[in-house]
Amino acid sequence: MNEHDEIDPSGDHDPVLSAAGAELRHDARPITADAVEAAVWRRRTRSLGVVTAAAVAVVALLGGVLVIGDNDRSGELAADRAGAPTSGDVEQLLASLDDRPVDPTTVQLVGTVSTFASCDALMGDLRRVGAEHVGSRGFGGYGYGYGGDGYAPMSAFDESAAGPRMMSEELASTPSDSGDSGAAPDTSGTLGTNVQVAGVDEPDVVKAEGNLIYDLDGRGNLRITDAGDLTVLSTLDVTASGGDASGGDASGGDASGGDSAGSGTSDSRFGSGVQSAVDELLVANARVAIFGSEAELSAPLDGDPSATQASTTFMTVTMVDATDPRAPQVTDRVRIEGSLVSARLVGDQIRMVTTSDMADLGFVMPTTPNSVAKALEQNRRSVASSTAADWIPDWQRAGAEPEPLVPCERVYVPDTFAGVAMTSMVTVGLAGGRFDPAGTSILAPATTLYAGVDVVAVSSEVWVDPIDRDRLEFDDWRTAIHEFRFADATAPSYVGSGIVEGSTIGQFAFGEVGGSVAVVTTIGSPWRQDPSTGIDLTVLTPNGDGGLDATASVTDLADGNGVVNAVRFVGDRVLVSTGVFDQRVVVIDVADPAAPRRAGSVTLAGTVAYLHPLPDGEALAIGARYDEVGEGFDRQSRSWVEVQLLDVSDADAPAVVGTWQRPWVSDSLGWDHRAFTWWPERRLAMWGLRSTGPGFTDLVNEAAVLSVDGAVTEVALPQASRPPEVPAPCPVVDVTDPEAQSLVGTGGVVLRCEPGAIDWPGYQCYPVDEFTVARFVPDDDGGGVYLVCSPAPNPVVGRVLVVAGVPILYTDQTLEALDPASFASTAVAYHPSGGWFG
Repeated sequence: MNEHDEIDPSGDHDPVLSAAGAELRHDARPITADAVEAAVWRRRTRSLGVVTAAAVAVVALLGGVLVIGDNDRSGELAADRAGAPTSGDVEQLLASLDDRPVDPTTVQLVGTVSTFASCDALMGDLRRVGAEHVGSRGFGGYGYGYGGDGYAPMSAFDESAAGPRMMSEELASTPSDSGDSGAAPDTSGTLGTNVQVAGVDEPDVVKAEGNLIYDLDGRGNLRITDAGDLTVLSTLDVTASGGDASGGDASGGDASGGDSAGSGTSDSRFGSGVQSAVDELLVANARVAIFGSEAELSAPLDGDPSATQASTTFMTVTMVDATDPRAPQVTDRVRIEGSLVSARLVGDQIRMVTTSDMADLGFVMPTTPNSVAKALEQNRRSVASSTAADWIPDWQRAGAEPEPLVPCERVYVPDTFAGVAMTSMVTVGLAGGRFDPAGTSILAPATTLYAGVDVVAVSSEVWVDPIDRDRLEFDDWRTAIHEFRFADATAPSYVGSGIVEGSTIGQFAFGEVGGSVAVVTTIGSPWRQDPSTGIDLTVLTPNGDGGLDATASVTDLADGNGVVNAVRFVGDRVLVSTGVFDQRVVVIDVADPAAPRRAGSVTLAGTVAYLHPLPDGEALAIGARYDEVGEGFDRQSRSWVEVQLLDVSDADAPAVVGTWQRPWVSDSLGWDHRAFTWWPERRLAMWGLRSTGPGFTDLVNEAAVLSVDGAVTEVALPQASRPPEVPAPCPVVDVTDPEAQSLVGTGGVVLRCEPGAIDWPGYQCYPVDEFTVARFVPDDDGGGVYLVCSPAPNPVVGRVLVVAGVPILYTDQTLEALDPASFASTAVAYHPSGGWFG
């Protein structure tokens, strides 16, 4: 079969397209394989404290192949190529490959892994397996993460909720035997983020400790606020541009007092063209760890006529000493190849889970039909010549050489190829203020990942190129589960692997039963689950020989209606909500881990978005329902938030013992469990509600405060107040032209300000483009900036904090203190937040 027949069985050929390509190639400086390889090696041997590390995508017009390569330093090619295979080894491996990549439908999943005593042995295996599976698109395409074509595996979302929850927001754990998840209040009466295991903290955009509030302001700053009077004590730029690791740029004053340039500025310490942002934080004993991301723009590849500049992404960890809250200091800042799945804090030990792909490798993609075979050949060659630096992520301080995050001997490779994403589990001490990692990795994408106090479980599957998922049929789909355990401050150790039928359906579907991991699965592949074939629970127990045996199971939990909406482990019960409209919660009794049994069930109105375990065998089911009101053109869909209190103490006779509902509102618990607050001492459930109508003007948002004590009783619905009114920060322009006024809109004003950022509480301001200025203000001397400012929507409650015994609404615009008894507003401060609360 010739190249054209393999790519285009129809025999169609476009001579016009080919001629156009030939014309484009004429007189273009050729980009040789040596040039691309040189760019890749510059990437592998980078020192980002001295040079700029980046990736560049260029169109190699030779044969219509899109080359994904690297170019981050000019000058001579670095000579250090330790670990690279010889050209003879590469050619020998390529000669041993079949004409086509491995057919995934013929691969038999096995629940075992391998480790290797040296990097040479590890790489020998990875090169062979990778070259057998890589395709003409590399490992599934670019720009979409694992999944290539934009496919987001069902298991990447939290199916305990009606809506998706991003992986970065989850690393689920099971509640304690008492059934009381959520951190117990400390002596100061301050609650932490809603968690799933007491004593295991989860990252969030805001934290409270003692009488202080720590949050990220959306401009790259860590902000520390005294909850007593809502005064900002300091702001500290914690992005790449925010000072070195020996101390940051802290400033006191109001929320706008810090360096707000952070997220969009270059970092000269890591090289030009770095853009960074910060997303979440953890706090313990006035020590802060802040997690973010960073993108670095490359310089064009020499000889590329398109002068393409691509970007490379990293995750970042910034550690801050805030023992003096008025003068916090950055003590360390590193960046790590890949992205953060999530992190947990146990004592002062941070447990991170990261994922990375082979961004360094320089895959190519075909851009014309008759270039597919060329792309396949080049991609195989790239994998066959790869080194450990291509597979194992690096971490690096500014000005220092990169170091591997995990040593080769601590990399576990599933004996069934599961993809090229490297999932790393890393332990770092928070108290010391320095990033000193100890890690273990497994070559499997973190599509579903569970973490308890000591246990981490990662699922992996037969790898299927995303482009083949709709084309190929898979019978008897199965998933491998790999278990690791943390111990003290050491890297997690491998326990064993096992196999379950079907696909994992979300992090909340994992839990611990006795000394075993239990998992709820749905029959079918992650992208094509079959709701008519059932839902199973399987208990996996370590056998001591590197295996996880399926020691017990309960099958077909949904009676053929296999749509899972929520799963939660509640003490020795597992609750599974199934169905489409009115849903049924099935109770599984796991009191005897060796013999779990399906017990009773109860039907609930509406859908369940979130299940929260409570003491004494109870649980809250929080969800939604919809109905329609009005007639004709006035007919509207009305949303309700519903709360139902379940008593599951008798597994065979679960019952609804209390209900509460609210019309014309929605909430975010379906995708953000951290938005929920349980106040154990007062048995109060609190979270934000967003108004959905009727009407769409000036909707006021509120929070639910419910007493849960054998019943569900509404205590208060405090409304989120607008920020205090302040005068415009710049002169107001009198707009008299009717056409210009129509552009400004009702309630809007035009300001003329000096260049630079402005902050006006209660307003959203946008610059006016130069063409509009020239049209309506032709005599403008160009000395200022025109802004159109419109009233901002009413604040949305993202969190209900409890700080030193005082409830506080944390919104996208304000902090608002409430009276602990009446929940009436007592103080409001402008406090714009970096969180998105929908």
